[in-house]
Amino acid sequence: MIKDGDTRTRLTHEIMTKGNFYIELKDGTEINVAGQCHMLFEIEESYEDGEWHQVDRCEMDDFYLTGYEEGYLFYESDICELFNVDDCGEWDYNGFSYDWCGIEEEDDNEECQKKWNNYKSEFPRITSKEQFRLD
Repeated sequence: MIKDGDTRTRLTHEIMTKGNFYIELKDGTEINVAGQCHMLFEIEESYEDGEWHQVDRCEMDDFYLTGYEEGYLFYESDICELFNVDDCGEWDYNGFSYDWCGIEEEDDNEECQKKWNNYKSEFPRITSKEQFRLD
């Protein structure tokens, strides 16, 4: 039986969709590298007045995709390396979603981590700048 003062820690998968990095190449060309950001958060919650309330949240892992679920996995460092820039720019997005990897609220953290790892492993790592989607 859950009672006031109980706490729990759970994992959640959050996605910032319809996003892009705005970067300026060394020759002055400006480009937008499009994608979506996937993040795994550990959320600490406390039960009060019949509801779970977030107490703390910590990002555990993240990656980007060049498209939706047909895309290539990349990190900010890949943009810098493949486009030969020092900074990948600011991330901007205008969409949000949850738990595409199949995490359910009743899953324990071990099961959540397994689902996250399996989902992340489905995407090939980017190897060339031609694989990025530019807007």
